[in-house]
Amino acid sequence: MPALLLLSILLGLVPACSVGAADADATQLLKAIHLRDRGKDVLWDLTIDLIDSSGDTRQRTGKIFRRNLPGGRSEQVTVFLSPANIRHTALLKIEAENGEDYMWLYLPALKVTKRIPPSGRGDQFVGTDFTMEDVNLGFAYQDYLGTILEQKNEEGHPVAVMRIEPKTDELKRALGFDHSLAKVRTDQSLIVEQRFFKGAREIRRNEARDIRAIDGILTPMELRAADLVNDHRTVLRVRTAKYNSGVAAAYFSKEALARELYQ
Repeated sequence: MPALLLLSILLGLVPACSVGAADADATQLLKAIHLRDRGKDVLWDLTIDLIDSSGDTRQRTGKIFRRNLPGGRSEQVTVFLSPANIRHTALLKIEAENGEDYMWLYLPALKVTKRIPPSGRGDQFVGTDFTMEDVNLGFAYQDYLGTILEQKNEEGHPVAVMRIEPKTDELKRALGFDHSLAKVRTDQSLIVEQRFFKGAREIRRNEARDIRAIDGILTPMELRAADLVNDHRTVLRVRTAKYNSGVAAAYFSKEALARELYQ
């Protein structure tokens, strides 16, 4: 998480790294975050609370459908099911065999499917405090440079504190931040907190909470994103999670978005 990645989970052991480790060790850890076990496919049933600066809350419901492909690739759809005015709004991400990532956003009110260019990866996802990058469960590790700053134990788990930086100025502009500081549980290749900065100012924060083993796969049942500039928060809760349930390949296409078949 991603994000995370906002929006990051799950198993995959990595070797211990020394404090101030070289980029090669940090890259290995970033890759392990991306490649951790998520089963053959994922189905999450969600509630999403949008909380403004006065504490007022608006709730949405939705689902995440994901299937994992050979070579560490994946396809994922994140879709809203309520309220009625955004029902079937959906984001499709496909990691292609050519190494490129493709994203499309379907807007049901307009019956339009629009391509999200690389420059839109840091845009907010339909009014939430998660970005387009965050809501994808994978982690585009090849786009980042990492440095391990510290290793410690927290609540009985080994944790690495990492500085993660987009590789180019163009990526920094697209993603909306200059660097982040992340806490990674290295026994599970799981980002549990990520703080995003522009210069010295912290602008966003993502957290993974209530981590449980479901179908043998570690799952954060609550994901939080905070916009520290505008004092706004989003809390995503996983009501149910299923793995290896046979998510249909037909879900992962632009045509499927327009057919509004997600329930």
